[in-house]
Amino acid sequence: MRCVYCSPEKKLRNPREDILTIDEFCRVIRVFTRLGISHIRLTGGEPLVRQGLPRLIHEVARFPGIDDLSMTTNMLLMEDAAKTLKEAGLQRLNVSLDSLDPERFSKITGGGDLSKVLRGIDAALEAGLTPIKINMVVMKDINIGDIIPMIRFCIEKKLFMRMIEYMPVGVAQKELKEKHFPISEIKKLVAKEFTLQETTTRGPGPAKYHQIAGHGICIGFIAAISQHFCESCNRVRLTSNGMLHLCLGHENQFNLREVIRSTKDDSVLKEAILSAIQKKPLGHKFAEHDSLMMIGMAGLGG
Repeated sequence: MRCVYCSPEKKLRNPREDILTIDEFCRVIRVFTRLGISHIRLTGGEPLVRQGLPRLIHEVARFPGIDDLSMTTNMLLMEDAAKTLKEAGLQRLNVSLDSLDPERFSKITGGGDLSKVLRGIDAALEAGLTPIKINMVVMKDINIGDIIPMIRFCIEKKLFMRMIEYMPVGVAQKELKEKHFPISEIKKLVAKEFTLQETTTRGPGPAKYHQIAGHGICIGFIAAISQHFCESCNRVRLTSNGMLHLCLGHENQFNLREVIRSTKDDSVLKEAILSAIQKKPLGHKFAEHDSLMMIGMAGLGG
């Protein structure tokens, strides 16, 4: 799919020889776990199009220290894959889903089939890939009317719900102003239909959760722009071609692929990772200028 907030206008492809192999991914993830990383999420683009994915999951799930192994997916291919992924060692899913209206969903995703996504969710629930978190990017004048139906859907299916502010990764500031709808306004809309209660529920990431009174599910809010969480950010992103990105709101990247392929000594790779991490910025620059990250969110893994 080519979601409007995720993929740049110009379709970018990496040369096949630049893409890390499954063995190379396993190696670098293993080194990260030795440095204390305990949460791994496989993202994309769409991870289910990657050949060898079950083997990667199987290998990573066996690494000591992994507390959480999850995947972010659009679910189009999940109906046939759920059982295999669970058996390989995948624990849970994050699902990118921005509308339950088939026509609007197709428009947002560049032609996606909502019925496949819904069947994929049911298959994942049956396979035990839980908890499932629904990630909804809220965009002004596009899918605000989908907020309440999405919450009701999550109540029915007993899914976690997370609402995410639109972020200008790979787009201009003009587009941010046109599509950004702050979490404060989202909460006002939700509060008209549901009672939000404070909760002790916390995840490893930036979402701030509330419980929906009387319905037994939690809803998380990710305010990357209006109430940024940079001071507590604990994430780095490794792209398919071996680039280590430290922040969605900065251009800086470090070429781990060159290190991986230049030496078999994991201590050298470890030092390269540590050197890069020391340069993690204090905060994003979304509000200061147009994004120079023309690979878009699809190339960074969300």
